[in-house]
Amino acid sequence: MKISSISFKEPPVYHDFPPLYEDLGLPELSSFIQQRFEFTYTLGKVERIGLGCIRFYKRQGNFEVHIPDKLPGVGPIKLRKLNSLLLEEAKTTFIENIESGPEKRKVYYSEFRRPRKDAE
Repeated sequence: MKISSISFKEPPVYHDFPPLYEDLGLPELSSFIQQRFEFTYTLGKVERIGLGCIRFYKRQGNFEVHIPDKLPGVGPIKLRKLNSLLLEEAKTTFIENIESGPEKRKVYYSEFRRPRKDAE
């Protein structure tokens, strides 16, 4: 398996969670920066195109690659290998995009609590 090319499709998006969720310690409820990309990979003699995104979790300081769609001919073991290859290829460019990106798109997550019944 080989990665031929990676191209980022949009600027990084900043996902901010309120401190209430951050303090739970769950990685899926932690603030992160995400950028989507398209990649071309070779599997055997066939060249295919896939979509994915790279995330940087601010609090933990780690990077992850997510591939939302199933890729033909790629099982769980090959998917892990593909994720690690994509992380190696995309990480430095992603960091450069974060540091040089003047336009910042932000997504805010807020608390949605029901008012207490006795608080009226």
